[in-house]
Amino acid sequence: MAIVVEDGTGANPLANSYVSELELTTYATDRGITLVGSAANLLLLSMDTLETRSYQGSKTSTAQPLQWPRSGVVVEGESIADNEIPSNLKSAQIVTALSIDAGVNPMGTISPAIKREKVDVIEVEYQDGASSRSYDPKINAYLQPLLAFKGGFSNFAVTRL
Repeated sequence: MAIVVEDGTGANPLANSYVSELELTTYATDRGITLVGSAANLLLLSMDTLETRSYQGSKTSTAQPLQWPRSGVVVEGESIADNEIPSNLKSAQIVTALSIDAGVNPMGTISPAIKREKVDVIEVEYQDGASSRSYDPKINAYLQPLLAFKGGFSNFAVTRL
């Protein structure tokens, strides 16, 4: 499938990415990373992760195929323009694509972490309360300012009577 980059208008019903294949390959090359998978496939798979998140504000059009562009988004006290695709979002897509290419898919199945293996008379012991799936923390670092719920207790005020 061809990559169609969202240009900020939300008008193209075929839009399926926030970054181009060139942007992904340039980012990887600049960091000495050689992609194993196809850039187009990695970008599409990374969108599966990005499109499941709950972002601030609302879509600028109910007809747009992707979560962005959005209106009503504020990052670090500054409003994001209704026709802007934030650089954080683009970076998150790239980092997610690279993570998937490295074999760590944030949307992958979680399996229990192995605590101990024994080869003769095969035995496997799983770690309590742990999973064997890794997750690149840079993905959340880029997305955090754009998400609807940021956690913490900064969203309420206490009034004394």
